[in-house]
Amino acid sequence: MFNFFKKKVSIETKEDKFEIELTALVLAYEIARSDGDISEPELEILLKEIKKIAPIVNKEEGAILEILEKFSNNSVSFHEFIEDINKEYSKNEKLSLITILWGVAFADSILDVDEERLVRRIADLIHIKDIDVLRIKDQVKQLNISNL
Repeated sequence: MFNFFKKKVSIETKEDKFEIELTALVLAYEIARSDGDISEPELEILLKEIKKIAPIVNKEEGAILEILEKFSNNSVSFHEFIEDINKEYSKNEKLSLITILWGVAFADSILDVDEERLVRRIADLIHIKDIDVLRIKDQVKQLNISNL
């Protein structure tokens, strides 16, 4: 009804590309904090992903982390982020996002129930089939086990 108030997201400029990438990182940040604590391994994964977009958007990693924290603390719902992802991400980009989310969830070697529930809910909202979600979960889990 009030769509004309919403900002249109286009991935044509560096700033807009940052916004869609930031959207994915906000969701990853939410996974990290869903168990009440962001562990050092979870933070390392987030920082690794932040490093990937920092040069693209010409912002320092610390500034990007602050933006994530602010979005997370001020966000009532992540449905607007889901809407942006559904509009802008290809299926492969969505699968990559789910891989990052599982990576954050498994980073501390403990898969919290809330973390799993949130990853699966996000996957459902971005229209990723459960079989793909479980396949990615198993791949990330195996990778985590082999890195111990």
